[in-house]
Amino acid sequence: MFFSYQAFLLASCIPVGFWASAQTIVVNDTKIAANLSTVAPAAEVISGNSGLLDEETSQLTDAVLANLTDLSLTNISLFAFADSITSKKDRRAPSESCKTYPGDASWPNNMTWGMLDLLTGGALIKTVPIASPCYNNWGNYDAARCKYVTDKFSNVSLHLADPSSVMFPLWEGTTCMPTADMTESCTLGGYPSYIVNVTKVAQMQLAVNFARNQNLRLVIKNTGHDFLGRSSGAGALSVWTNHFKSIVFEESYTATDYSGPAIKIGAGVENKELYEAAEKFGVTAVGGLCTTVGVAGGYIAGGGHSPMSPHYGMGADQVLSLGVVTADGRFVTADATQNQDLFWALRGGGPSSYGIVTSATLKVYPKLPAVAIMKFSFTASSAAAWEAIKAYWQAVPSFIDDGHYMYWNVIPLGNGTISFGIYPWFAPNTTTEQLKNYTAPLFATFASYGVDVTPTYQEFTSYLPAWHASTDAEAVSSITRRSTSRLFPREYIEDATKFNQTFTALKSIIDLGGVLVGYGITGGPANVSIPDNAVNPAWRDTALFVIPAVSWGADLSREEVAAFSMNFTNSWLQPLRDASPGVGAYANEGDIMEPDFQQSFWGTPYERLYAFKRSVDPTGLFYAHEGVGSEDWYVTGQLEGLPTQNGKLCRV
Repeated sequence: MFFSYQAFLLASCIPVGFWASAQTIVVNDTKIAANLSTVAPAAEVISGNSGLLDEETSQLTDAVLANLTDLSLTNISLFAFADSITSKKDRRAPSESCKTYPGDASWPNNMTWGMLDLLTGGALIKTVPIASPCYNNWGNYDAARCKYVTDKFSNVSLHLADPSSVMFPLWEGTTCMPTADMTESCTLGGYPSYIVNVTKVAQMQLAVNFARNQNLRLVIKNTGHDFLGRSSGAGALSVWTNHFKSIVFEESYTATDYSGPAIKIGAGVENKELYEAAEKFGVTAVGGLCTTVGVAGGYIAGGGHSPMSPHYGMGADQVLSLGVVTADGRFVTADATQNQDLFWALRGGGPSSYGIVTSATLKVYPKLPAVAIMKFSFTASSAAAWEAIKAYWQAVPSFIDDGHYMYWNVIPLGNGTISFGIYPWFAPNTTTEQLKNYTAPLFATFASYGVDVTPTYQEFTSYLPAWHASTDAEAVSSITRRSTSRLFPREYIEDATKFNQTFTALKSIIDLGGVLVGYGITGGPANVSIPDNAVNPAWRDTALFVIPAVSWGADLSREEVAAFSMNFTNSWLQPLRDASPGVGAYANEGDIMEPDFQQSFWGTPYERLYAFKRSVDPTGLFYAHEGVGSEDWYVTGQLEGLPTQNGKLCRV
């Protein structure tokens, strides 16, 4: 079912009736009227290929484009593939400096946007910011809707369901936040100008070709769950992949280096949906902790850590095959036998850099016979708390060697006290009684420092209910805090000198008033063969993954926040970098101003990633802040210390 085309025109201020002016196409040498029934969707159904998901069977092909030969008001070459003769001959030359921006003479007119909508079957959406009903200047003021958005603004589900909204609006530019003052001004800011709500690969291909040939900025939104706001971009055309929801289980999947069960998922499948499917099919999947993260999107592209990583490695390590729309507009399969460089890069090499993933086929594992989880917290004097925390951190390498995973935090409470908690301690293939006995020595050590804990335990017979008991949808949309990350290999825990420096550096964050969130985790268990991919090598020996975070008062000006943010990166975090030189951080939860992000986020693979990026995407269609190749671009009008996506994207 497609949107009403007339309703779309009214909603998006495109003049109704502009298609009435002799807009035609030639099909099989016959000229006919161009409308939704004759043109849309511009796609060919690929039959007889059981390996494709339903969303992937409808594709844009040369034959489809060949039939669209007489769209008289708009040249069909705007939708041509990069390698086609028509595209090379007729497409608009890319700007030498910046992506085409609203207000530029080369910005597509309403008729051209209407063409994109027509060819995609009414899938084009003109962006209306999620909080615009709180303002007069958008013409859609609605007090009830404003209250709903205001009340739910920290709720993941609100932003997940919106085609343009992001869960961390600080990096969009906070240009249209909920307000009680309707006379304030709401602007698009870093939100994209238009979105294609893709439900078919053909629509994705049309969007990619259109953006490339029109020299538009292109962004990709799956769930919008991104600490760095990489699914926003002023003046952009966005591809919204969250409705690619197909899941197919294959009991016996064979690849060059794997034989066993696998799950193929669409790009929009979230962690909770993957885990529910795995439970249904009696297997265990490797995905993230947070409920709404899109597995096949930025999660895998960034590497993807998991409660099951101490057993099976990173999320990217599970990938057997990927469906991808590349910068030339073609749909390809990337695996160990075809498009191998693309396959290598997409597993850990960063999101929005090499193509748009449409599907991922993942290894799955036997159902867990038992999972025990434990939760506890304590509040103690600073001296006692730090002794207990130190004892825990020093024991983490042995815990992860035994396949355990821990999510912890350290919070200063003032008055010389500190809170520490683990929520959860996740122990696969372990019973409650076994976990109690296992952790008894640690708690005895705590007690020797005067720190007593009262853990709670739960036991489950599969992964899904244990995961449900371990996590919840996190609160989002705060504009008064930000975070960074650092990976600490086990040598920085096991070597006394290195540990002392590591401990001192981490403690300094608390002493300055920040908080620490962290994981006892590794991305390279000793008993698992790690595939060759672009995951940051620092993950392979990691024992502690730490996320320092800081917050500020809501009354600070943007200039004051920017100065505070700069100080956080340049001063607060320097001891962590000094304590682990040349190691790195996790790009998906990294510092938005990470110094030398190339080394920190990717390490030695970066040189190969950058060279591949330039070869596979020569026009720079795909861009992500602090992504591979992003050093070749900048966003105009930025306030140092608060880098947003609210500005024109230009070449350095």
